[in-house]
Amino acid sequence: MDKTIILLFFLSCSSLLYSQDKGFKSIHQTESEYYHKVQNEKQVFPIKQKNSHSFQELNKKVFGYHPYWAGNNYLNYQWDLLSDFCHFSYEVDPATGNAITNHDWNTSPAIDSALAHQVKVHLCVTLFSGHAAFFTNPEAQEALITNIIDLIGSRGAHGVNMDIEALPSAYKEEFMAFMQELRIRINNELPGTEISIASPAVNWSNKFNIPELNEILDFFMVMSYDYYWGGSSQAGPSSPVYPMIEFYNYSFSRTISYYQSQGVPADKLIMGVPYYAYQWPTQGQYAPSATTASGSAYTYSNIKNNTSGNYSPENKHREPNSRVPYYSFQTGGWNQCFLDDVYSLGEKYDIVNRRKLSGIGIWALGYDDGYTELWDLIADKFTTSASITTPDTIFDTGGEVVDYYDNESYLYTLTTNPGTQVYLGFSYLNLEEDYDTLWIYDGPDVTSPLLGLFSGDSIPEMITASANSLCLKFFSDGATTEAGWKAIFDTVAVSGVTSQNMAGKPTASPNPCNDLITITLPQNLYEKGALKVSGVNSIGQTILNAYFMPSNMQIQIDIASWPKGIYYLLLQANKKEAAPLKIIKI
Repeated sequence: MDKTIILLFFLSCSSLLYSQDKGFKSIHQTESEYYHKVQNEKQVFPIKQKNSHSFQELNKKVFGYHPYWAGNNYLNYQWDLLSDFCHFSYEVDPATGNAITNHDWNTSPAIDSALAHQVKVHLCVTLFSGHAAFFTNPEAQEALITNIIDLIGSRGAHGVNMDIEALPSAYKEEFMAFMQELRIRINNELPGTEISIASPAVNWSNKFNIPELNEILDFFMVMSYDYYWGGSSQAGPSSPVYPMIEFYNYSFSRTISYYQSQGVPADKLIMGVPYYAYQWPTQGQYAPSATTASGSAYTYSNIKNNTSGNYSPENKHREPNSRVPYYSFQTGGWNQCFLDDVYSLGEKYDIVNRRKLSGIGIWALGYDDGYTELWDLIADKFTTSASITTPDTIFDTGGEVVDYYDNESYLYTLTTNPGTQVYLGFSYLNLEEDYDTLWIYDGPDVTSPLLGLFSGDSIPEMITASANSLCLKFFSDGATTEAGWKAIFDTVAVSGVTSQNMAGKPTASPNPCNDLITITLPQNLYEKGALKVSGVNSIGQTILNAYFMPSNMQIQIDIASWPKGIYYLLLQANKKEAAPLKIIKI
C-alpha cells in the first residue's frame, strides 16, 4: 500500500518538531503553573454514583496522577480499578532541595483513602526549572534524597516518581548521577520502594539515557501524550495511536518501539494516556490544519458537559490515521478540539495488552469526573474478567500513512476467547526483503510452532491458528523501511470447523476482497445444477442464503455492501458440501 508523503504540511510540521524540542511545556508543567497563578489549591466536587464491576482483579498496572488541585475529587475514584496513586507534587526548591510545597503530603485524605483501599502510593517530585542551581549543588541533591526517604517512610508509601522536565543537555550526566545515588540510598534505607520517572514520549536530543535509566528504575511512566501541545503550529491529537501525517511521525505506537529498542522490557513500560483535550483556533475545518494561535487544555468532563454546545455529535469527526476524534466548529473562525474517547483509548489499551506492557498511566485522575465510561473501559480491558472483542484490524507501528520504523523488535500477541480459533488475513504486507521480518507463531509466544516467516511484498495466505492465540514477532534493522502491513483477525468456534462434511476445498479470489469475489469450486462439488451458498459472520449470523448457477466451475458473489470483517461460506450442491470457505471483507 502506498503511504503517500503529504508535502503540503512539510513546513508546518518541521516548525512543530523544532518548537517541541526548544519551547515545549508538558501538560504537567502547564497546569501546575496555571493553578499556581489562580491560587486554586483545592476544588470541591459533588460525590458521584460509582459503578459496580463484577470482576476478580486488575491484571495490569493502572497508575494515576492525583494533582493537588483535584481537591475532594478522590471521593469519586473507583479504587478497585486503580493500582497506583501518585500525589502531585513535591515542588523542588532548586537552591536547597527542600520543598517549596509538598501540597499536604503528610495530611492529605486522598492518600489516606488510597492506602485504605490497598492502592500503592507514590510521591511525585517535580523540577521544571532551575536545573543549573540544583545539579551543581551536591548539598541540595543530598537534601532532596533525604526528604524523599523521610516523606515516603512517614506515610508508609510505596514509591517516588521523578518528574524532571526541560532538562538542559549540559546536565544529562549530573541527572544520571543523581538518579544512581537516589537508587542506592533508597535500597539501603527503604528497600522495596519503587523508583520511576515521568519519561518523555519523544526523547528529544537524547537528554535521557534510557539504557542506563533502565538499570536504575523499577518502571517508566511514559508521558505518551503532548505529541501535539498548546504551542503546536498544527492542531492534532495529544496522543495519536498512529501518526496523523507523514512528516510528524511520532505516536503512541512508535514511542513503545523506541523504548523497547533502548532495552526497556515490556513489563517496565507504563504508557500514559490523556484525560484532557487540546483546542486551537485553526485555518481550516478539517484535520490536519495549521493553528492560528496557541491552544488551551480542557478536561474530559469539561468537553463532555458541552456547556458551549460546540462539542456536539454533529461537530465530531474521527481523524482516520491517528484514530483520535476531534470537534471542529466556528467561533470567530474555525476551531479544532482533539479529545480521546472510549474508542481511541480502547485501541491504545489493546496495544498495551497485545504487546504485554505493564499498564497505563492517567493524566489526570478526576478529569473525567461525572462520567464513568473511562472507568468502565479499564474494567473491560485490564481485569481478569475483561471481554475480548473481535474482529479487529491491526497495523505495523506506522499505521496506514507512515512506514514502520528502524530498529524495531517486539512481540504482538492476539488472543481470543477459549474454544475458538483465531484467523489472520492480510490486506497488504511490504517489508524490506531479507532484512526486516515478520514471524507468526501458532500460540501465545515464540515457543509455539512457527506458522510462517515473511519478508518482502508477497501477501501471505490466510493464517489459521490451532487454538485461540497467535504471536507475531517483528524485527527491522537500522536502514530501509517499507509500508509494513495491515491485517484483519477474527474467530470461529472450533466446532464450526471440525464438524463439517469435508467434500472438497473451494478457493476464493481475491481474498481479502472489498467488492466482487470469485469462488472456484472443487470437481466433486461442481454440478450442472444450482449451488446453494450460505454465508455467516464470525458469530454465526446469516448474511447470505442464495442459489448460484456455476459457470466454468466458478461463481461470483458481490460483497460490497457487507460490513468489514471475516465471513464463512458454506457451499452445497446435490447433497454434497465443501469445507467452510473463509473470506475477508476489507
